[in-house]
Amino acid sequence: MKKQASYKSVVSDKWLVNSKNLPKGFWAEGIACGIKRKDKKDLALFYSQVPAKAVGVFTANQVKSAPVVVSKEQLAKSDGVRAIITNSGCANACTGTRGLNDAKEMCNLTARLLGLKPGSVLVASTGVIGRYLPMPKIRQGIKNLVTNFLHCSIAPSLNYSETAVEAIMTTDTFPKIVSKKIFLPSLNPNPYPLIPVSIWSCAKGAGMIHPDLATLLCFILTDIAIDRRLLEKALKTAVNQSFNCITVDGETSTNDTVFLLANGLAGNQPIKKEDNNFRKFQNVLNKVTLDLAKMVTKDGEGATKLVKIVVKNARNSQEAKKVAKAIALSPLVKTAFFGADPNWGRIIGAIGHSGVKIIPEKIDLYFDNLSVTHKGIPIVGIEKKARKILQQKEFNVFVDLNQGKTKGEIYTCDLSLEYVKINSAYST
Repeated sequence: MKKQASYKSVVSDKWLVNSKNLPKGFWAEGIACGIKRKDKKDLALFYSQVPAKAVGVFTANQVKSAPVVVSKEQLAKSDGVRAIITNSGCANACTGTRGLNDAKEMCNLTARLLGLKPGSVLVASTGVIGRYLPMPKIRQGIKNLVTNFLHCSIAPSLNYSETAVEAIMTTDTFPKIVSKKIFLPSLNPNPYPLIPVSIWSCAKGAGMIHPDLATLLCFILTDIAIDRRLLEKALKTAVNQSFNCITVDGETSTNDTVFLLANGLAGNQPIKKEDNNFRKFQNVLNKVTLDLAKMVTKDGEGATKLVKIVVKNARNSQEAKKVAKAIALSPLVKTAFFGADPNWGRIIGAIGHSGVKIIPEKIDLYFDNLSVTHKGIPIVGIEKKARKILQQKEFNVFVDLNQGKTKGEIYTCDLSLEYVKINSAYST
């Protein structure tokens, strides 16, 4: 019988991270390795002290980047994930066999330097499509990250999670981080029957944002003890009510990735069924992803406003979502939002070409609580009030189809001159 290889972690089993709001047993840092210009951070490492249950959701685009392909394979065969290595500045998409080999090398080199099993490292990339990774710079960057990590593992208070978030940003104007705690029954109830369980998450995303998933990377770390099947269900539920309900420009990226890692170090009674403790976790995870999704939309390239489109009383949820998307994606509607122009006719027009069968004479339209149309007829004398609402940084558009009992909603942003400026020279 062939003897199995032994892999010994380079870090003491007693080491725990307890700073910067990261859950127990997690560490993160980002550095500049030269992918981007001007010494901007562009390579990050997220590490778990013990093997973590890991699940993921990926882009629906038929063109998938090399790291998406590799990470999907890693998740399918892994019995525990220990790290994520990720870069910005280069998407490693449309790069063929060379790109796949580069993504695999990022995983394998990270695992080897950390003393981890092959297959226990995930990879993600974001940036310009159609360019090869500068692997000599990335190899040195990974070595530098591991060296920094070994130093910090001696002093856990030295944790640089904010730099890791900065390293995954592209056209983002601010880092997107959300952390929350819940209290669950303790595995050892004496002396504390309830113990804190932490959820920490970060995301990048500003352009090419559209449902399934949006153009983003999102890493969620938690120390909860939970069955992997339930973890996967929780992630899909959370993503469907958050990242799959936002749109900036109708474009879906090749690299969209959401990872959720749970290392079980909180010390809670393991969640093995859909009980009240699972529902508590699900509710908090929903809030985490929705908060991040709103941040991504608010930070849409060139965006100045966050707009929630709510379609009520549709025949079914699919039709409600379809109408909401038609409004949220309309360039005419979005430019009107930018100029605070209460041209509600553009919204009605978008509803009419959404592909959903409607009855125009039944539609009621509101800006926040201001009635703009009733039964398809305009409300007279509300233009000034409507303009004032549309000048706000955040507002709601409510569409009542009066055809059923189902609701759907989408978060979007306005379309500004800056969006054109940013995307006219993205690769240069």
